[in-house]
Amino acid sequence: MRIMVYNILEGGLGRIDPICEVIRHADPDVIILPETWVPDEFQKLADRLKMELFQAESPRNAHGHIGLLTRLPLLQAVNFGPLDDRLTRAAIQAVVQDKHGPFGIIGVHLHAKESSQDEQIRLRELDAVLAMAVPFKTLPHIIAGDFNAQHPQQIIDLAKAPDFVKRRLGIAAHDTFGAQLPRDAIAKMLAAGYTDAHAVGRQPAAFEPTFTTAQPVFRLDYIFLSPHLQPTPGTCSTVHHSMTRFASDHFPIMAQVNPPVGT
Repeated sequence: MRIMVYNILEGGLGRIDPICEVIRHADPDVIILPETWVPDEFQKLADRLKMELFQAESPRNAHGHIGLLTRLPLLQAVNFGPLDDRLTRAAIQAVVQDKHGPFGIIGVHLHAKESSQDEQIRLRELDAVLAMAVPFKTLPHIIAGDFNAQHPQQIIDLAKAPDFVKRRLGIAAHDTFGAQLPRDAIAKMLAAGYTDAHAVGRQPAAFEPTFTTAQPVFRLDYIFLSPHLQPTPGTCSTVHHSMTRFASDHFPIMAQVNPPVGT
């Protein structure tokens, strides 16, 4: 199963053509799409790709919608955004039918920005996200999306960061590891027993940034594998295409998810 995460930036308004080109090039089976704010554009994207869609809207944040597209049969889908006040945006809990059986999908878009206070909000959100995964305890699943968070070992040259980030943080230009940035949220996912699919078989220096497409510095988008799944080196990467820079400010990431252990 090929799973993609693609933050399409502000609903993809006016950019459905390049977004489609990028997705068709990668040919995923399931896509988690943060920022599907514009329903007509999201429907247009689903129609062009001939994929079933599920839209999760946020009751507290008009810019907090998240979408799911799938070629696999969608057995169930729930929007947890209205169900848990710890979530600042919508979140999807879904089950698709893979050839090996039911497969769980949790799609998220966590709170943004880089301060320690922002990280505390993300940690509270992850309490809600991990609670969403409890019903999947015996089901192979992934938790994926835009986490707006830094891996504990990620090397981040903040001198190369977009100017708006540097202004927001007042960072030191010589910080070539990003030591000023909190890194607790991703550590929490790893401590919960999930595998960062992109990090399997890679040294931190080889981690690929997903944001921004114009100045790639930060890795904000992740696909986490449940313990049921077999992590395989080199099967999760950013997607590069001539249209990626025009389609969004995020690179998509895609993972080839192997069958559950024992199948």
